[in-house]
Amino acid sequence: MLTITQAPQGAVQVKQQFLITGTASTSYAGRKLMLTIDNQYTAPGPVVAADGTWQLNFLFQQTGNRRLKLAIDKDSVELPLSVVTTLPPTPRLRFANLPQQIPSGQSVMVTGSADGYADGTALLLRADKQFELARPTVQAGKWQAAIGFHQTGKRLIEIIGSGQDRAQVELQVVAAPPRPPRLRFTQVPKPIQAEEIVTIGGEADSYADGAQLVLRVDQKYELARPLVQGGKWQAPILFHQTGSRLIEIIGSEQDRAQVTIDVQAGDLQIVVRTAWNSTPTPAELPELKPLRITIHHTALSGSPSTSASLATDAERMRYIWRSHVNGNGWSDIGYHYIIMPSGRIFEARSDKKRGAHDVVNDGWGIAFDGIYSRATINQQQFQSAVALCTKLCQRIGIKDPVTPIPTPTADYGTRNLPPICGHRDRVATECPGSEGGRTVRLADIRQGVKAKL
Repeated sequence: MLTITQAPQGAVQVKQQFLITGTASTSYAGRKLMLTIDNQYTAPGPVVAADGTWQLNFLFQQTGNRRLKLAIDKDSVELPLSVVTTLPPTPRLRFANLPQQIPSGQSVMVTGSADGYADGTALLLRADKQFELARPTVQAGKWQAAIGFHQTGKRLIEIIGSGQDRAQVELQVVAAPPRPPRLRFTQVPKPIQAEEIVTIGGEADSYADGAQLVLRVDQKYELARPLVQGGKWQAPILFHQTGSRLIEIIGSEQDRAQVTIDVQAGDLQIVVRTAWNSTPTPAELPELKPLRITIHHTALSGSPSTSASLATDAERMRYIWRSHVNGNGWSDIGYHYIIMPSGRIFEARSDKKRGAHDVVNDGWGIAFDGIYSRATINQQQFQSAVALCTKLCQRIGIKDPVTPIPTPTADYGTRNLPPICGHRDRVATECPGSEGGRTVRLADIRQGVKAKL
């Protein structure tokens, strides 16, 4: 057996000596190898040492693609070589530390050497001959830079100095392994009822205290913006619409968790806004922190009958919306809820936004559709009003809807009013009808709510 253990890896220079070493069977010890050049010229080769090693110092007198063959008996080995007039200059820029693969979306440090470059010299690190990655500076003949890629695939990386001074290397960007979720749901009530406030919560790993998250439903409606405290978050939520709802807690574009909950119909049923209007309440309206409830009538003639269909009531809601938006010039319908003669309760303006119903607007506005200066609301409307006001009082902690408390008004300064009051209690108007709210049974509504709380 005859092998080469060391030989030039690249081109060799003409008339410059180089070394070839190798091994042979120890049975050949003391014998000379036969050297053949370019399959034409033969000459005595090196002697095999006692341990089977051999070495040959050689040089070529002519350039070109040359071939050396060493043989003894039936064993031989060949070495092709390129012989050139001059060798290319030793590269001044080199990569010293670059992994063959890096995960997408992660940063890695690449380093290299810069021979003959002064400290502080800026180099250019580039990808795919067009995208600048960094401009590392030389320090003590070395450079380094952090790089990262979002797109997978083979990438050509270059470090570039002056003139034609550069080095290249290829690396493979692979898909990063999935990151363990930082956001989780741990407190999920199942099932829940519409119009019932429940608390939902979870954990937020590696989030600082006070970091704000977004709680969203059905990938479009914002429910709350809970803050992280001690690696946990929670928020009260309320749904008007029944069915399967997709809940998301979101920290960033890629940092989120989802859960599906089933919202069932409760005792109180409210026709959601999307059932009569595809345009949501404008998001830029001020947020509402409700303190009380103000009762109104719409003061519009032509209200539907007590046996009206849902479609008829929905068309009436659109009429009221046009009256407020196109007629009054408001950005949305002024009330938060409207109760039709049929007893149906309609969601109007979002109950998270300040209304346009009693000037002060520090609470929810509920309106009976129609004119109740002389006429009285019917029993269906009364029962719906009691059920709705009960839920709203429970939401904001009103335990006594009857006893008057100091209340700011638009036209009378501070007055002692019950937490469920009439429009005319706060503003100089005839709404919601007769004085004292008799035609809208305001006192009866308060007593009915108190009995349920």
